[in-house]
Amino acid sequence: MQGQMPVAIFLCLIAVWGTSEAVTGIFDCDSNNYQYNSCCTGVRGISASVMKKRSVSDCNMGNSFALYGCNLWVNHGCRARFYVNFDCQNMRTTSATCSSHGYTYATCPISGVVTSMYVTTKHSVSSCEYNKSFGFLGNNIWVDKGCRATFTVHYCADPKCC
Repeated sequence: MQGQMPVAIFLCLIAVWGTSEAVTGIFDCDSNNYQYNSCCTGVRGISASVMKKRSVSDCNMGNSFALYGCNLWVNHGCRARFYVNFDCQNMRTTSATCSSHGYTYATCPISGVVTSMYVTTKHSVSSCEYNKSFGFLGNNIWVDKGCRATFTVHYCADPKCC
């Protein structure tokens, strides 16, 4: 009985304070015509880094991009896809079917910021390869090149903050 009391107190504290999970979302944000732009991520970010730069201009943390609360801002012509790390209090899993008809790009909305996904059932003859014919961006999953599938999607269902 002696060792059970600290465990019981710990479990009660988790129930009162809740738990959070450190996760990563992917977002696009563009500074067009070298102008400042603020992009709502919907989550309170901890840090951001460039996943793939899409501009000739540099994307340097603090100078041409930064994270401020729920917003990712860019400036000086920085256009990029960013990783945004954040704590999520309410992780969820859902099943979603998304289809690329006629080999065209399509998006399907999810009820929060997507953090990971995988194919549960493929419905097409075309291949479904992560980051080639399916993936995620913000609160959407996307398919392309004829991929049609049902996906298991992990997402953060915390209330949107911007």
